[in-house]
Amino acid sequence: MRVTRGRTNEPTELPDDPELPALGVIRERGLAGSIPSLGLGGAHVKLRLCGYTPGARATFGARASRRRFAVKVYAKDPEPEAKLYEALAAAGLASDSGARVPRLLAWERDLRVLVIGWLDGTPANLLVKQGRGARAGELAAIWLRHALSLPVISGPPVGAADVLRRVPQWVGRIGKSDRALGAAAAAVAERLAQTLPREGASGLVHGSLYARHVLELGDGPGVIDWQRFGRGPIELDAGVFLATIWRIGLEHGRAAGEAARAEETFLAETTGILDGRALAWHRAAALLRVAEKRLRRDDNRLSPGRALVCEAARLAESSGDHRAKFPSSR
Repeated sequence: MRVTRGRTNEPTELPDDPELPALGVIRERGLAGSIPSLGLGGAHVKLRLCGYTPGARATFGARASRRRFAVKVYAKDPEPEAKLYEALAAAGLASDSGARVPRLLAWERDLRVLVIGWLDGTPANLLVKQGRGARAGELAAIWLRHALSLPVISGPPVGAADVLRRVPQWVGRIGKSDRALGAAAAAVAERLAQTLPREGASGLVHGSLYARHVLELGDGPGVIDWQRFGRGPIELDAGVFLATIWRIGLEHGRAAGEAARAEETFLAETTGILDGRALAWHRAAALLRVAEKRLRRDDNRLSPGRALVCEAARLAESSGDHRAKFPSSR
């Protein structure tokens, strides 16, 4: 079976990855034969590779006649994510209006595959680049307020202490790209360890609420890619969202003003539900993560990497000061 990859139309073979056994089955039987519960019959299926982490997971966009959905293939058992989609559907988030998440269409335990409905909307990162920064910030704020009203949903802990355990990995990878930048990142990590926020009630958090995971659906936000979900403070999701918005403004100069408007709107719309120091802490940690990802993918991104680490340092200092207002330094 051939698929298209990324944003191009160039066909390619399914990845050959022994850690993702479903890929071999789909290659041999086709999607319809691999997941009969979808009821595809003899429909011609077009697959597009949207994301791939070797040895861990692959995500495909699929079209079969007029149907469109996502196929997510994992190395590990995706049961927790499947159960999350079921719980969110029970809470009314798989409806056709308002804030929502994709609907679970099929779950093949033996193959470690999830098939979920497709949310057709514009990601918040593109909204910023299109001159609609305020709407991007508004959508993320609507989602966070809605998340606070959800019933208790189980999940692994993903609070500040859990984030801090991952920080040394990010710092180490930054240091491999540039020793001086690694030293600066290590100083940020030390400050984060010293200012670990006290966290109160925990609820459902996405875990990787990048701007591209928040969609404009017309009458509300859609939120996709839930594989890192858990229970933790709402400031974690807020910090990740703002870190990715800040990166957009940094790397796309023409969008800097819209990125600032997205941040301003988000902060205004979440007044009263976010703790300022905890938010600054999570923003700083998320910026280290963003810097690591950018440098890992392209060693030539040292300049934006330095800016990301510098902003992380500023916020890490602010996270220990209750008087800080946390304005953008852009």
